[in-house]
Amino acid sequence: MKKLSLLFFVFAICSNLLAQEQETLFRKARVVGAFGGPIVEIGSYDGETGTAIGGGGGLIIDNFFLGGYGLGGTNITEQLFDSNGDNFSLDIGHGGLWLGFTYKQYKLLHLFSSVKLGWGGVGIEFDDGGPDYDDGIFVVTPELGLELNIFRFFKISATAGYRYVDGIRADGTLDDDHFNGMVGTLTFRFGGFGNWRDW
Repeated sequence: MKKLSLLFFVFAICSNLLAQEQETLFRKARVVGAFGGPIVEIGSYDGETGTAIGGGGGLIIDNFFLGGYGLGGTNITEQLFDSNGDNFSLDIGHGGLWLGFTYKQYKLLHLFSSVKLGWGGVGIEFDDGGPDYDDGIFVVTPELGLELNIFRFFKISATAGYRYVDGIRADGTLDDDHFNGMVGTLTFRFGGFGNWRDW
């Protein structure tokens, strides 16, 4: 009987402790809206300027957002040459997680920052009919810039960032360093961004 009473007592204490309000990292976070729209990225590919186009979207949690993106370019440039002087065209695509932060987004012009973490692939097609090349990649692109409120439901940001690529096999044609470098990005965000009067 004493063991049963002791077991009941321990159970009651544990239940009381578990009933306490649990602290979490995002306990007071508010989902205030969501957005989606096109993304245009201009950057260097093996020393040549190329453009990748895609889109993304996410949930807005106070001043942060969490979502996903996808970017791709076909025949990004036709001016690339390998070590043998053979001309080739380059395709690239990647997508994944998109995290961001906007500071005082109710202001006409405000800070916009984000980081893209994605997975994808690179493809090379040689003009002389040589064997094509395909490889998987991991891409990290942090960016920082300014965003302009056009309408309550539409914003445009212009940012500068750095694209870091990993995973390309160095075979004498390309390696990771051919893709690492500065990028400029235009992001068009359409959606609901919360009631700014409550901020």
